[in-house]
Amino acid sequence: MLEVTNLRNGEVLPHRLCLLRVVGTQPEATCAAIHNQSDNSRNGALWKIHQGGFNALVPLVKGNNDLRIICGTEETTIQVVYKPLDIPRFIRLVYITCLNEEKFQGPKDMERSPNTAVRKIQTGALVLQTFMAETLAAEGLGRRTFRFEIDTEGNPIVHVIQLPLTIREAHKFTEERLWETSALHILSSHLSDKNCKYVAFFGGTRFSNPDKISLKNETEIMALTKGQVSLGGGGLALVGTGALYSWATEVDEVMDAMRDTEPVDTTSLMDFSGGRGTWGACYGTHLGSVLHELAHTLDLGHTPHGIMARGFEDLHVFFTTTKLTSDYLPQSPHHSSIMRQSMSSSLIKESVTFTTDFVRRIPLDNINMTVEPPKEPLASSGVYSPPILTRRCPTKLNNSNSESISPLTIEESLSPSRTHKNACSRTLLNAPSPNITSSLNNNNKLMENDGSKCRAFWARSSAVLLAFHKWLNVVTDGDAPELKGVTGHALKVGCSPAM
Repeated sequence: MLEVTNLRNGEVLPHRLCLLRVVGTQPEATCAAIHNQSDNSRNGALWKIHQGGFNALVPLVKGNNDLRIICGTEETTIQVVYKPLDIPRFIRLVYITCLNEEKFQGPKDMERSPNTAVRKIQTGALVLQTFMAETLAAEGLGRRTFRFEIDTEGNPIVHVIQLPLTIREAHKFTEERLWETSALHILSSHLSDKNCKYVAFFGGTRFSNPDKISLKNETEIMALTKGQVSLGGGGLALVGTGALYSWATEVDEVMDAMRDTEPVDTTSLMDFSGGRGTWGACYGTHLGSVLHELAHTLDLGHTPHGIMARGFEDLHVFFTTTKLTSDYLPQSPHHSSIMRQSMSSSLIKESVTFTTDFVRRIPLDNINMTVEPPKEPLASSGVYSPPILTRRCPTKLNNSNSESISPLTIEESLSPSRTHKNACSRTLLNAPSPNITSSLNNNNKLMENDGSKCRAFWARSSAVLLAFHKWLNVVTDGDAPELKGVTGHALKVGCSPAM
């Protein structure tokens, strides 16, 4: 019997792209069909069945969407309601070119124009918007997500701007200087807006391996790459486009792109796959890194596990696997020492701080958080998250800033972006040191043997902060949320508000 496991009938979604996790398909079936009967502009789409179920990404129309799911002789329907976000703050997407180069890098037979880059970024943005809502809902915090500027067709708007630099000049810049140059150029243009944060893609990333040497690890890959950047903080997340070639151009292509096992040709293309070497892993890692850097602009620091560690590398696993587990959590009995090593690897660098015009000087005591200490020793995360598949659909949170969550435990220390009033924190995402290469290779074998394990989730503290963040809610600048745990030997932490 067909069953949708992640949505209730009549559920309201704040995002246009609907993820359906369907189980109970007939054993002999190889594919299933889904048709949005409320969308006369689209035909039904076929979805491949894996391990007795399948995942689908279905574009929605405003209002009611009647989704008809058919697999062999089995059939079911579910209605979901798409209600676009109506919040004042939003995310603005930007594609950055150079004076003498507008194309991103990719296979020679691929269309790599700014128009193609825009379509790939639009599709990726919709996927990230869905991921945010799905993961917060799985934590029982409601379907909350960020808002993009959208066009008349409901697609995210991507602005194309040109830096006053040639690509050769840009390649001489450090990541920090390229971030600062991009930030100043955006702020001095018509795109400047106090109600938005920016996710910018630098189209000048170039990988070159003229000697066609065999590359053994990410350190060697990054050494051959110019214009690669992964920095986020304040109001801007800036990422390179070295693996943009692996991104889906249309929504209908997303699942196939994330499952793509074609090996990356490292004689001509940048392998941004977290050591796994496939196009699908490149898509997941690259798109996940965008979310990681965007989260830094939302004032999230690094955590022992999850998206704000190396969990962003598994974004494609989250969308393509029908039976997800959280075995990568440190608390899980199946959690291995190999995973602990990779999570704390040197790929995640310490934050750097400096001053830019994106900084907003707000008192640090704006938020008061009261937290109950753990009653028994816990692993490094400080809170257990159940397997994603077994998490209950959430009760809807209201927008009151006095909403109480109990119990709540802290699993991350304050990030530098919360402890410096006059500087914004940006995180360098560089290559790992050679001493963790073996653990990465072992990690790859684990994932090949059991793809159901997924590290793409939010640490609990990150999820709670996002659920109350003013970029995901209707709040005013004067609102100061107060999160209270159970009374007792409480720990009070003052931290700067989300920007």
